[in-house]
Amino acid sequence: MRINGRLPVVAILAACLAAFPAAAADHGGHHHKDGGASMSESTGASSRPAMGIPGDEASRRAWFTDLPLIDQDNRRVKFYTDVLKDKVVLLSFIFTDCDEACPLMMKTFFDVQTLLGDRAGKEVFLVSISVDPETDTPEALKAYGERYRAGPGWTFLTGDKRNVDWVVYKLGQYRNEIEDHSTLFLLGDVKNGRWRKIPTSTPPEAIVMDIDTLLLKK
Repeated sequence: MRINGRLPVVAILAACLAAFPAAAADHGGHHHKDGGASMSESTGASSRPAMGIPGDEASRRAWFTDLPLIDQDNRRVKFYTDVLKDKVVLLSFIFTDCDEACPLMMKTFFDVQTLLGDRAGKEVFLVSISVDPETDTPEALKAYGERYRAGPGWTFLTGDKRNVDWVVYKLGQYRNEIEDHSTLFLLGDVKNGRWRKIPTSTPPEAIVMDIDTLLLKK
């Protein structure tokens, strides 16, 4: 297993997030069961909405951060304003050298994209965040997305390592070791503060049913 020397970053994040202890808890990874954090405990694809995420606009921006990241087309985006704000999103955490969980996760995302049809990029947005931003350049993510036939509405994010680590940490998915990254999907109705944790093993059809449930409640 590759150790990427993140421990100093962890110390910094832990200190800065003292006011938000729930955000740093462990989640499902290659060798870990799904666990609780700022997202509520999952019982599968139909888990309860997340608790504790602020409901007003300014608080949501502060909670999720509005740090600059870079997408697969080498465009600078603000995480909250450009990626999350007012959207229904399905998030995954990947890296391009991953040869275990990530291909399965990408296949599921492709199947969800296919089932959504033209609703992808309009009603629902797919987002894959690299947990290895120092290796995963925009060009690498662009090629990776093309390999899995990512269409409009499916964004890949990388950027400055500190910014990416912070974003992933605030989503409750940070891991010290890249190869032990979270294999959960996070499904969120950002505006209304409704979130679900979805195991990678969930069938794409069930994920789309969860998406439709969130859309009905908007």
